[in-house]
Amino acid sequence: MATAPNLTVKAGPRALAILRDEGLSLERIRVLAGASGGPKWLVLSGMDLALTGLLKKRQSELSCIGSSIGSWRLAALAQEDNHSAVRRLEEHYIRQTYHGRPTAQEITAESRRIGAAYISDDDIRFMLRHPVMKLAFLAARSRGLGASDYFVPQTSHLVAAFTANLVARPLLSLFFERTLFHAPGFETDIIGTDAFPSRAVELTERNFRDAVLASGSIPLVMEGMKNLPDTHPGTYRDGGVIDYHMNLPFTVNDDELVFMPHFFEHITPGWFDKNLPWRRVATTSMDNTVLVAPSSKFVASLPGGKVPDRTDFNTFVNRNDERMQLWRKVVERCRVLGKELEDLLCAPASKIEIQPLDE
Repeated sequence: MATAPNLTVKAGPRALAILRDEGLSLERIRVLAGASGGPKWLVLSGMDLALTGLLKKRQSELSCIGSSIGSWRLAALAQEDNHSAVRRLEEHYIRQTYHGRPTAQEITAESRRIGAAYISDDDIRFMLRHPVMKLAFLAARSRGLGASDYFVPQTSHLVAAFTANLVARPLLSLFFERTLFHAPGFETDIIGTDAFPSRAVELTERNFRDAVLASGSIPLVMEGMKNLPDTHPGTYRDGGVIDYHMNLPFTVNDDELVFMPHFFEHITPGWFDKNLPWRRVATTSMDNTVLVAPSSKFVASLPGGKVPDRTDFNTFVNRNDERMQLWRKVVERCRVLGKELEDLLCAPASKIEIQPLDE
């Protein structure tokens, strides 16, 4: 019987060979990656809670790279009392409350409230100096009309970016600049060279909160974060615009792993690729990646029969209590995934069912 019956484990070619030879070891993991996805992260909260204790035992350096909600998750996992931080993020995220169709200003204000509820100034100071977990948050700095928060210029910019992306994904660099906000000591060269050169910006106590928020500032849904302290002037938006599911060319050693707890069994490179089924993942850049996600059968058994997502806000408009109740049921149901992840990290190789990442 498989060690984790409700989880799907996928791996790139090198990672596949390692897992089949020796199983999945936390000490083999060099990079912890957190993908974009908004409310989808709620199916991962059980796995994140399991990781809190495991990460406290780790002694070797771990590069932690997040995009959008992945940044929010990592900013909980890297706290000194990370278990309480994950629970606070979970609770305050679920308790988002809106009346009618909220404006970008209202959603941004609610996002700031969530950030303040689970990250204190002391937490920021600790995370910037974490002895093991070196944080980095991805954001996309808008070029041209995309710097505006007005509907018409921003929409025009997004339509042009979407069209360019249809032609070739690298053309997105004409519209957005990848920005890597990183803690002191983070090795920026762990992200290799691809079609999107990265501007590296050091995280400070002054820009930390805005950097986390910028990483998840969805275009048209939230306000862009403008002119962050200690960085290049401009408007910063959701890192998932470029790096939706972290399809990055990580430069780890052959015997090191990139680990991504994920809410889907597949990887979508960029935000504009969500409805382009032919554009999934460049597996050549993910040789060492291990993806662990709830199985499609498990997802079908969840309350509502799916992973939570932003459409739930529309489905339950003016019915906040019903949405919160549904999300809490999903979170409770997904607690089992945390136990299965713990089992997976100490299981012999023969007990782990692994699929190639490109299947």
